[in-house]
Amino acid sequence: MAEQKDNLIDQLETTRVEKVKRSSTGVVTVDGQKFAVGLVWQPLQNLDDPIVEIRESAESEVGADLYCLRPASAPQYGIGSTELGHKDGMPSLAASVAAAFSEQGSVCAVFRVEEGWWLIAIRNDLILAEEDIVFASEVEAQKAYAAMMAVPDWNLKIVPAEWNIEGVQQQDLNQLVRGMRKVRLQSINAQRKTKFLLALSIAIVSVVGYLIWMLVQALQTIFTPSDIPHPVPTQGSGIVVQQPAPAPPKPWEKVPDMHAFFSQCDVSVHQVQAIIFPGWTMGTVQCTPKEMTTSWRLTNIKEGRLPWIRFGIEKYQLTNFKIDVNADGTSANGVMSFTNPSIPLISSDPKMTSKELEEDIREIQQSTGLSFQFTRQSLLDPPNRPDGTRPANQRSYTYYSFTILSPYPPMEWEKFFSKFSGLGLMKLEYTPAGDASNKWKYEGRIYAK
Repeated sequence: MAEQKDNLIDQLETTRVEKVKRSSTGVVTVDGQKFAVGLVWQPLQNLDDPIVEIRESAESEVGADLYCLRPASAPQYGIGSTELGHKDGMPSLAASVAAAFSEQGSVCAVFRVEEGWWLIAIRNDLILAEEDIVFASEVEAQKAYAAMMAVPDWNLKIVPAEWNIEGVQQQDLNQLVRGMRKVRLQSINAQRKTKFLLALSIAIVSVVGYLIWMLVQALQTIFTPSDIPHPVPTQGSGIVVQQPAPAPPKPWEKVPDMHAFFSQCDVSVHQVQAIIFPGWTMGTVQCTPKEMTTSWRLTNIKEGRLPWIRFGIEKYQLTNFKIDVNADGTSANGVMSFTNPSIPLISSDPKMTSKELEEDIREIQQSTGLSFQFTRQSLLDPPNRPDGTRPANQRSYTYYSFTILSPYPPMEWEKFFSKFSGLGLMKLEYTPAGDASNKWKYEGRIYAK
């Protein structure tokens, strides 16, 4: 067993010797039927118009031209490719198996199929992004399964009986998919072709209209006397030339400066920890780019007298820090504004695709063993109108929202976070009474290019 590294950055720098390979084939035969495997799975965010989100994801996947929608407690879509042998109308094997295990929660399974060894991993009824894989080699399948076991809390583990692993099950894949609802692939370009023909028709009409307009202008020039005066706009004519509205800034062009944010929060946490009110217990300290907040509650009525609060306010005269005691006298709130100096905003252009971000985040999660939650989301800017319609200049941005629970303080995380461009930290929390391994909580988002 390799020695466990104590330093967070050393853990994050460690990479796996072998990357899990993509499917060696895109089609397997189960119970006499062809199924698609090797799909790239994503949670669906845009329930109103999923094809927009699916096309954005497909643009980052080479050869992606097919997709399927999986209805579940957390809806998903899978992206496929005809280059892997996928076809329009072909059912997804992962979707059928996930439906069979919908009540199990988290499942990691390897099944022997005619084409090799098929691995599927499901967490909280979500098929993991790239864990729908067929391996041509049994050794590769075993290594991939062992790598997945680095993530704890699998409710169900299934492997072939010949692997002789304790604490696992064996199930018949044919029986699992038999009778299950089929989620089938369809072409991403089907609607796109329709829109292309519509756009082509509009373009042809526009060209014809422009030619007619040019002809009319030419005839007016020939038959209109040249000495007819034409009105010239003057300063007081009331004619206003409207300038096009400037494009709104991209969301990553104004993110809090990470070093300044970490530094302010770290210093502020140490300052408020030094404030001691006998009989009072401090709660969670929360930092945002604008302010730091915390609270105290009365835990010892005999010792926790209000004069201690007043004495503390006078003694610990922290800059921009205010403490207010609630009317009942049993709790108090403290607020420190980050205005002197304020947290500056910087621009951090994203340089990684959605696929690259997911691979890096998953590897970090497995190598550190930290509680690392992340979800793919999209941001519409400007947002939809009150009636639900979209403005003409609306743009969509893909980002990953993350939450990390860690024993490591902000300044130790800075080196790690600085490796990601397009990253904005939204909130930091410190819990004095928390578990030693979860003292700090980090929340933010990373934008994909």
